[in-house]
Order: sequence, then structure tokens, then C-alpha cells
Amino acid sequence: MGQNKTNEQYRQQGQKNYKKIKLFDVNQRHKNHSHHRKEIRPNPLRILWIALFVIYLYLLTKLILFKGGPVDAGVVWDRVMGLLRQPDLIHTRTVNLTPFQEIKRDWHSLSVHHRSGTAIHLVGNILAFVPFGVWVTCMVRHSFFAGIHVLFLSFLLSLGYEVTQLLTGMGIFDVDDLMLNSLGGMIGYLVYTVLLVMNKLFTGLKSRVAANN
Repeated sequence: MGQNKTNEQYRQQGQKNYKKIKLFDVNQRHKNHSHHRKEIRPNPLRILWIALFVIYLYLLTKLILFKGGPVDAGVVWDRVMGLLRQPDLIHTRTVNLTPFQEIKRDWHSLSVHHRSGTAIHLVGNILAFVPFGVWVTCMVRHSFFAGIHVLFLSFLLSLGYEVTQLLTGMGIFDVDDLMLNSLGGMIGYLVYTVLLVMNKLFTGLKSRVAANN
């Protein structure tokens, strides 16, 4: 009789422990689910940066491919299809693979003939990619290799535009543009980095002044 009573107590205690473990597991799952929902909650600032980036790419495409005219993806598609139907058209495209050739020509034209158009071309190719450098640096600023990311992605984006111009005939493939665009991206990286360092120094100085007071 005593043995049966002891077994019954063990059984009841086991059921209580099982209920506690099950309740703990349910609570833990609820906490994990809530934590996961917090993790995937969209960051408004990040969404704003992405929206600005999309607008920037639109304006950059309008400037580089369509020379400031209306953006029409159908034109790009038709020209690429035309090249596929007539591959020999590639020989009619203008290509510059000599580094600094166009830069020297533009500089000479600017210094001798004082043509403002060449200055716009040189400076414009640099300034056009400064926002891209700032954007990439902001996205990967915690990375030690942020500068390498900016240089690589700036070159890759510029290469995409140059190849598109080559395939569509909507411009020339110019290695100097690749160099100037990449330089612009790196300037954007430096600008953002300097501003970030200055902000940290100012914040630290402000905190020390407040502590002394």
C-alpha cells in the first residue's frame, strides 16, 4: 500500500514537472518569436536611404545613358536586340581603352581653348559618383574594408553603364570614365568618413564639457 502511494506521488510529481517544462517551452518560443519580429522590423532610416538610392540611380541613368532626356527602357532593349540581330554593328561603336587619353584631351581643350564643356565632362564624371560613395560607405560603415567596397562597387556600376553604352551605341566605352567615376566614389567615401570622425570628435568634446560643468 505504501509502495503504491509512493508511485502515485512520483507520477503526480512527474506530471507537474512535465507541465512546467511544457509551459517554459511555450514561453520561450513566444519570446523567441517576439524577438525575431523585433529583429525584422524595418528601419525607417534605412528605407529612406534605399529610396534615395533608387532616385539617385534613376537620375544617374537619365544623365549617362539618355543625356538628360526622358528615360525609356524600351530604347535600350530595342538597341540591344538590334545588336543581337546584326552583331557587326559592334564595329561601329566608339571605344577608348587608352588610360588618360580623353582626360588629357579634355584638359588641353580646357587650358588652351577654355571650353567649359570639357570642364563639365571632367568634373561631372567625378561628382556624379560622389553620392554613390557616400551611400555605400553608410551601408557598410562598420566594415573595416569599407573603402575597398566603395572602390569595387563604384567601378562595377561605372562598368555597367560603359558596357550598356557600348552595346546600345548610346555613348562611348571610355576607360577614363571608369577611372573618374571610381575616383568620385572614393571622394564620397572620404567625405563621409571625415564627417563621421568630426561628428564623433564633436560629440566627445561636448560630453566632456558637459561633464566638467
